[in-house]
Amino acid sequence: MSEQKQVKPWYKHIWPWVLMAGPIFVVIASVAMFFVAKEHATDLVTDDYYKDGKHIDIQLHRDEEAVKRHMQVQVLISPDKDAAKVFVSGEFDPKQPLNLLLMHPTKKSEDQTVKLHPVSAEIQNGRMEYEATFKPLPPTNHWYLRVEDTSGVWRVEDKWIVSQGNAINLTPMNKLFENANQKPKDSGQ
Repeated sequence: MSEQKQVKPWYKHIWPWVLMAGPIFVVIASVAMFFVAKEHATDLVTDDYYKDGKHIDIQLHRDEEAVKRHMQVQVLISPDKDAAKVFVSGEFDPKQPLNLLLMHPTKKSEDQTVKLHPVSAEIQNGRMEYEATFKPLPPTNHWYLRVEDTSGVWRVEDKWIVSQGNAINLTPMNKLFENANQKPKDSGQ
């Protein structure tokens, strides 16, 4: 008689486990990524695009007003990133309170709005000097800065790239309005 070869059960062979390792790893990694994404979610997405879209004209009006008033703002951030000197020039009421907004590019929870305090009661050399203190800014590559009057009439804003220094010049969005007023070029064939 011939000998019968004894067959091991499937779970004692290595190949089923090698083949199952990939899907098992993917399931474990997916669960881990779900918890990481949930814990570190960004607030880049707005809840109501329609509402935000309706207000875009109001926001652009504030930029247009800053252009008309020839607003120029220079912001000097302290080396510790917890204070600023702000120089404002243009046609504005120096008695009107101003705000400095420091906006983190991805984390709304890091945004800060601080009131600017005048250093003196009068305009010197065509500009008014203000100062502000705020909680230290967390490290990131860039911030968005905005100076605006509290009544919402005008605003100037720009991107601050931290590696390029602590002096930021904010000007009205001239390019936006220049591009809107230009006529399309004729292809001339």
